[in-house]
Amino acid sequence: MKPAGFLCKIDKLGRIVIPKPLRSKYDLHTDDAIELFTEPDAIVIKKYAMSCIFCGNSENLKMIQNKPVCEDCLKQLKELS
Repeated sequence: MKPAGFLCKIDKLGRIVIPKPLRSKYDLHTDDAIELFTEPDAIVIKKYAMSCIFCGNSENLKMIQNKPVCEDCLKQLKELS
């Protein structure tokens, strides 16, 4: 992981501000959803992208009972029936 060159402080409510150059670089906008991941010595922030619950693909998604499923996995599920 390489340093971005920004130092941010956590406010009393536990919030941080992501500097504008980083928001622009990673196409982050107001009300975008982000995901937080933990590593042994780091917290990773990633812009949320909906993906198939079975394979992780993020293209050609269909919502099945409020769960994203890609067309390929949907075909495989139909073949099991």
